[in-house]
Amino acid sequence: MDNAAFHKSEQTKKIIADAQCTLLFLPPYSPDLNPIEKFWANLKAYIKKIIGQFNTLAGAIDYAFQSII
Repeated sequence: MDNAAFHKSEQTKKIIADAQCTLLFLPPYSPDLNPIEKFWANLKAYIKKIIGQFNTLAGAIDYAFQSII
């Protein structure tokens, strides 16, 4: 798991233990092991590519999100 605070809660630890699983954490900063980091990197690259077609950054972001839904 990543190092989000709720992943380290007693409730999470209990759920994992009850499922007879082992809780393993990623190193503190490991974007290459966290799939969401690749998504954000790709999204930012796409926005940089299309931003010239929009009047605002918000417009480009909205378009980018709509295109992946």
